Amino acid sequence: MESARATTPIESSCNEGVFEVARQFSLEDGDDPNEVDFECRLPNAFLADPPLAQVVARSIEAGVRGELGNTDYRLGVFRTQNNDDIIFQSTGRSTGLFANVDETRREGVELGLAGSTFGIEWFTAYSCISATFESRFEVLTPNHPAASARGTLQVEPGNRVPGIPRHQLKVGGDYDFDAGFSLGLEVLYNSDRLLRGDEANLLETIAGYALVNLRARYSVNETLEVFGRVTNLFNTEYENFGLLGEDPAEVLPGLSDDSPVFLGAGPPLAGWVGVRLRY
Repeated sequence: MESARATTPIESSCNEGVFEVARQFSLEDGDDPNEVDFECRLPNAFLADPPLAQVVARSIEAGVRGELGNTDYRLGVFRTQNNDDIIFQSTGRSTGLFANVDETRREGVELGLAGSTFGIEWFTAYSCISATFESRFEVLTPNHPAASARGTLQVEPGNRVPGIPRHQLKVGGDYDFDAGFSLGLEVLYNSDRLLRGDEANLLETIAGYALVNLRARYSVNETLEVFGRVTNLFNTEYENFGLLGEDPAEVLPGLSDDSPVFLGAGPPLAGWVGVRLRY
């Protein structure tokens, strides 16, 4: 299977090609091209004839599904090769440029099981994904501690793509009590992932995490149902995103920690109660 996508407006207006054009114009005007400050936050002007190539993806998938006793199963394998993939290269805490990468690859396996045991309707889903760069290139990441004087790092074939956990697991089940009451539980696990800006895979990863969620429902009658849900039952502190940004002392002077690592905190304990009406 082969697919392709054109560049989006924001990718077309904010990329290395446009940056080089701006530097060239600066040079022709007699200015210092190194003083060109071309970074994107929320672009409000789009340019014609974008220098980015469209992404072409070639995919192969295979799998089986069926029943084994009281258990439903499914197993699948996949491999996608992206040519001219587009990545975002950070130049600061919230700025950067889009650029094409010759080749990236995502391949892995997915497994799902579901069944009923002792009145519990249970399920489990697992995926293992290897997301890697498959070509050698320089990435722009000036705030990386190992960056060159030009603010770049060398990425090698086989380096992992940031932001994608290798392992994901979801396990859960529901038990129906008498009188229309049902109680369910699910456990979610995501393994560690790399910081955006560390495409060379040189820094510590963002730690993996596991969460426990609860859900319940009570059917008053065929029309009315009351439900509730609790997420992150144990109020686990975790991060689900991270990137290399600018020196935080440039934003808040006097900080003792000058690490350029910015992490996105996961949602804390939360709960909802609601009502469903069926007509």
